[in-house]
Amino acid sequence: MWSTFYTTLALMATVHAATFKVTSQVYMDVSINGKEEGRVIIGMFGEEAPKTVENFRHICIRGIDGISYKGSRFHRVINKFMVQGGDIVSGDGHGSVSIYGKYFEDENLHINHSSSGFIAMANRGPNTNGCQFYITTMPAPWLNGKHTIFGKVLDGQGVVHKVEQQKTDTDDYPVPTIIIEDCGDHPMGDPFTVSDDPYE
Repeated sequence: MWSTFYTTLALMATVHAATFKVTSQVYMDVSINGKEEGRVIIGMFGEEAPKTVENFRHICIRGIDGISYKGSRFHRVINKFMVQGGDIVSGDGHGSVSIYGKYFEDENLHINHSSSGFIAMANRGPNTNGCQFYITTMPAPWLNGKHTIFGKVLDGQGVVHKVEQQKTDTDDYPVPTIIIEDCGDHPMGDPFTVSDDPYE
């Protein structure tokens, strides 16, 4: 009976799953208190959110005024929700910069936070995207329609889960120092698709 139940759930998820084309990839090497934890590879949806992907890739690969995600911190961690980083201005979640100015507009708010591993822009409200991003560690439907999702973790979600499990203070600021030690372009072949299926 239970096998039939779970098979039905899987089939339902497959029927309703959306797919997104990965057009480019970047990597981030993460450390916790100086200890290397591993590499996170992110596939980005260049057709779904072209401006957002270009901004993220630019900061990751070339930086803005010589400052990239390399050396920046994950400054907000909530277990069983998400990890947030990318503040290359102040490092504490208050800074914002992009290749388009301090902020830029939302793109394609129709992609849902239906599984772990989605990467999206953190913001202060509509059209306030900058450099900060977060990665989900579980489905987060309450964020649907409010943040631009522009990619998904292809490899290294275990590293993300290690980050989310770190001790934090009352403001969700991690007690250990969690750093993006290195980042850049990750070569890939032809574009391919990924799904928002939570069972994938």
